[in-house]
Amino acid sequence: MSDLQDPNGKPVVDDKKTPSNADLPPYRQPEVASNSTKMPPWLLPVLAIMLVVGVLLGRYWGTNEAAGDEQVMTSSDTVSSTSEVDRAEQAVLSVETVTPSQDSIGNNLRADGTISPKDTANVSAKVNGVAIEQVLVEEGQQVKAGQVLAVFDSDAAEQQILQAEAEVAEAEATLANASADAARVLPLIDIDAISRQEADRYRTAELQARAALQASKARLSNQKLKLNNSQVIAPVSGIISKKMAEVGMVSAGEPLFTIIKNGVLEWQADIDPKLIGEVTVGTPVRVSLPNNQSVMGQVSRIAPTADNNRQITIYASLNKDPAARSGMYQTGEFLLGSASAQTIPNAAIVSNDGYDYVMLVTDIKTQEGKTLGRIRQQRVTLGERLGDKVAVTEPLPADSRLVKQGGSFLNDGDLVRVVDDNTAQQAQVATDAAQAPL
Repeated sequence: MSDLQDPNGKPVVDDKKTPSNADLPPYRQPEVASNSTKMPPWLLPVLAIMLVVGVLLGRYWGTNEAAGDEQVMTSSDTVSSTSEVDRAEQAVLSVETVTPSQDSIGNNLRADGTISPKDTANVSAKVNGVAIEQVLVEEGQQVKAGQVLAVFDSDAAEQQILQAEAEVAEAEATLANASADAARVLPLIDIDAISRQEADRYRTAELQARAALQASKARLSNQKLKLNNSQVIAPVSGIISKKMAEVGMVSAGEPLFTIIKNGVLEWQADIDPKLIGEVTVGTPVRVSLPNNQSVMGQVSRIAPTADNNRQITIYASLNKDPAARSGMYQTGEFLLGSASAQTIPNAAIVSNDGYDYVMLVTDIKTQEGKTLGRIRQQRVTLGERLGDKVAVTEPLPADSRLVKQGGSFLNDGDLVRVVDDNTAQQAQVATDAAQAPL
């Protein structure tokens, strides 16, 4: 036995002495194979068969579950899609569509001007210091040349005529007496019964009597002229545009009436010289009148010089129209020709934030017997208006479908129902063509 000891004071067993299993700690116990844990040889094939069967059953059950899930999902999607369509159809507005059209638009030059008489005649009195007794016409009345417009008091003129006639009669008697005396006395000169001086006195008396008669007749003619001048006569035919004469008025030489010669009016418009190049004498014009009326005419003359505003005045004679009045300030157009332009209805225009738009109906298709389309807002630039249409300066595609009216209630991307027959037929034809077999 060795004298060596454990540091704890326990004796150390000799290495030559084989310890028993009981004296060894558990982690140093030898592993002993037990016969009870061995796998029987027939168990492995059985396990393999069960594994294969389990895999097959798992695949079968997994396929059925996936098919069931897919069927459930498909049904759910169908219900969801149907509900979305139902919701969309409830929100759809019914609209009517139109297509742009090509119309002839006048190439016109617009201007503002005044309607004035082309030629006028001022009628004044030919007598002074006499009161007007009658006024026979009114403003706007059509008169003819030689027609009496007003009458002055003629009593004084008639009295003066009577006096002048008496003077003429007296002068005629004096002349007759002087002529008789000369006829009796003058032959005596041949027999020297009278002197030549006395013969000349008889000749002079006869000549003076004859001259006095002529003077009396001239005064009578003058008085008759005054009587005739007591009537104010129209010098030309036309329309009375102004009437200054009033009963009791004493004429002092001022005009009593103004007559528009033949009733012809003209439109006087001022044009920028840069725009006048296409306007010539004979160019047709159309001038607007109240109550949506208009009157036609043509350019009669063009001013040779510009006015103080550097504008050129153009004069256009107008056709007779009772609605046209002198002094009216009206807008007119110089008709320089026509051009074809694309037009759309005024009702299809939607104005927003200072811009103009149209609502295009796109992606038109038929679904469950209904023609549906998607709204696309399109900005447009407008030109001249022509009645209930307006020209588009940048044309849209000819086959564009526009919301005819009510576009302000729609937004970009809205789904709408198209109710006009033409669009429905076109959409149905397109759908049929898409579904037809190749």
